[in-house]
Order: sequence, then structure tokens, then C-alpha cells
Amino acid sequence: MTTTTATPAPRPARVDLSVLEVTKTLRAHQREWFADLRTRVIDGGEPFAISGPNIPHEIFEALDIHFVTDVWYSGMVAARRQSGLYDDFLTERGFHAGLSRYAALTLAVVMHEEHDDKAWGGIPPAQLVTGNLNDRSGEVLAEHWGVPYIGIEVPAARKLYPNWWQMSRHAWEDLDGTERIDVMAAQYQPLIAACEKIAGKKLDYDRLREFVDRVNRQEECFEEVRNLIRTAPKLPVRIEEVMSQILGINWHRGSEWALAQAQAFRDEVKARVENKQWVCENEKYRLMYIGAGLWQQMDFFSKFEESHGVVFARSNYLGFLCDGYLRYGLQDPIRTLGSRYSSFNRQMHIPPWSSSWHTWEAETFRISGALQIESGRGMKFIARMLNENGVPTLALPVDPVNANTWDEDKMRRLMVDFIEQRVIPAHERRREMML
Repeated sequence: MTTTTATPAPRPARVDLSVLEVTKTLRAHQREWFADLRTRVIDGGEPFAISGPNIPHEIFEALDIHFVTDVWYSGMVAARRQSGLYDDFLTERGFHAGLSRYAALTLAVVMHEEHDDKAWGGIPPAQLVTGNLNDRSGEVLAEHWGVPYIGIEVPAARKLYPNWWQMSRHAWEDLDGTERIDVMAAQYQPLIAACEKIAGKKLDYDRLREFVDRVNRQEECFEEVRNLIRTAPKLPVRIEEVMSQILGINWHRGSEWALAQAQAFRDEVKARVENKQWVCENEKYRLMYIGAGLWQQMDFFSKFEESHGVVFARSNYLGFLCDGYLRYGLQDPIRTLGSRYSSFNRQMHIPPWSSSWHTWEAETFRISGALQIESGRGMKFIARMLNENGVPTLALPVDPVNANTWDEDKMRRLMVDFIEQRVIPAHERRREMML
């Protein structure tokens, strides 16, 4: 008698959810773009600027000025695990060891001429540096090159609206205040004049309006991604990819490439949700991350999926690009930009804006716990309000880009203890209350 063994049905091919296709295209684009930038600036003499993150990049785009954002480049240096080297260099040069390196790593890369292994070949000399007046590194960089520095100062708000995200898109004149927008618009005039000088042409305000509007359309794609992540039964995309994707796009905000990339990102996340493709099938607890990107250790966020069913579903950046950038009503693009950038960091970091916004995001994302970095303005107020609303919060004693502040074993112990002693009990208490 012959025994016939049934051939098992082939298993469906396992989908690799570790890397989005748009992440691959983003990386390729960034490498090609940076190489082309160096060629155009170094060999072709085309205009180039270094900018802080809170400056209206739309003006550079409208004038065809190449630019690099200092904190983006610093994050890239940290991701290459070179931040410790450049932190030591700055300390040896006399820069205070306790100061944040978030933007200053770009300065260090430029000044450390003896070190050849630089991210994407290093930064070519700029013809203009601009940033917030409280960021000394940009001014030092301009002095190093002997080029103009344009500093922008953000005036204090006179009215506080804790639920600011409900007003920011259409009622932004009331939210940010006419007098504050006036101050911002006035400060943009010297910036525009400096940009026109290095560009060799006048700013076309109709073209500027197109870039301002394209940023809106880009952020609308990000809002769709946020809603998909919020409402999906499980997490369709890891936070480290979300952060890298949206910031990689945002540093080119308003360009046609940025809009197309944002649309492709939205479509891929949507397809994952429709196909029920989750990064952690064993998902039990959703956490949120607060503060500047932990660029030196981005893989830290996924290290607790298998052991504890923990995923990170939310960061500052995705939410703020939706709620902080969208501005409708573009009759005067300069005033629109004045509103877009007048409260940029305050709404993310300073109470009451930050505390209420983070608490609202925690509720809408179904968050069981929060992780933040210890440094930064307003962090303790955010943590206090989250704790009061049943969301336990852990502060890691690290700098977002400085590898010299990172102790892997210590951070893992802190995180495991936080999950087991605070997140899980708080999650269970909330579930019992809902039964």
C-alpha cells in the first residue's frame, strides 16, 4: 500500500515591511540631488544658501537658490554615527560641551577640514546663511565663510489659544496676530533682498504663491497619512520611516518633486492599510515620541516590537506638518509665510500650545505611553499634562544627535522598566474602565 503525502499549499510570499518603496526612491533622490548640488555650486557657481528649519524656504525655491537645512544635515551626520567625532571636535575648539549640537554639527563638518569622510561629500561654501537669531551656529558659520547672515526673530504671542490647531488653517490672522505677522513680513524684506542679490533676479510673487500653495497640497497628503495611522487597527509603517520620509520631503517643500513624493508616500501607506500589512502583528501598545528626532539611534524605536508588542505610532513631525504648515488664503504670500513660521516651535514645545496638542494627539492615536528626550523647552509641561491624562511619560537623558550621550544598555533598561512598570499597568487600568 502506497501512502501519498499531500503537498502543502505554498505560503504566500512574505511582504518585506522593513522599508517602504518610497524610502528607497527618497534615498536615491537625495544622493543624486546632493551630488548635483555640489556640481552646480562648486563647478557652476550657482547660488547656494544654508538655512535654519524655521525660515521660509519657499523664497529660495521661487528664486531658484539651492539650499541645505542645517538641522537636516546634522541629522544625517548623526544617522551616519559620526556625531560623536564632531561633538569632540567642537568641544576641542572651545564650544561649550553642554550646548545642543542639533544644528551645530553642520558647522562642525565645515570647520573640520582635516576629516575627509563627510556625509555626501560635505557642504559646499554658501553665499548666504540665514536662521533664527537665537541659533548662534548659523552666525558663526557665516563668519567662517565671510558671507552675509540674515537672522529672523520671532515675536512673542499676545494671545494664547490652547486648541490652536483648530484655527491654524483658516483663522491664522487671529491665531498668530496681525501685528506679529507684520513683524515677520517686515523681517523677510532684507532676506528677500539678500536672496535676490545672489540669485541675480527679482522675486516673482506669483511664482512664490505657487510654491506656498504646493506646500499646502503636500501637507494635505501628510494629513491623509496621519489619519490612516490613527485609524488603522495596527501600525502600517514604522515611525523611523515616517520621520525620515516626511522630513526628507519637507526640506524640499513646495517643489514639484516634493509633492509627487508626498503623494506616493500616502498611496503606499494607504495600500498597506487596505491589504492589512502591519509592521508588528503582535501589536499591543502604541507609544508616541516627543521632541526632536532621535537621529543617532533611529532603530531604537523598533527594538521592543517582538519582546513587548510595543510600536511607536506618533512623532511631532507628521502632526505638525499637518497642523502647523497648512495655511489657506494666499492673496499675500509673504503674510501667509509670516503666519506659517511665526509660531513654528512654540506650538510644538511651549505650553499651553504644546501640552494640549500632544494630549489631543495621544487620544486620537490611541496612545498608551510617551517617550521624550530630556532636553528641550516645555518638555516637563508636556509630560505633566500627559501623565495627568493617564499617559505615562519617560524622559531619556540624551541629545537627539550627539552619540556621546547614548548608553545602549542604560536606555534599554530604562525602556523595559517603563513598559513593564508603567505603560502596561496604565493600559490595563484604562481598559478596565472602558468595560
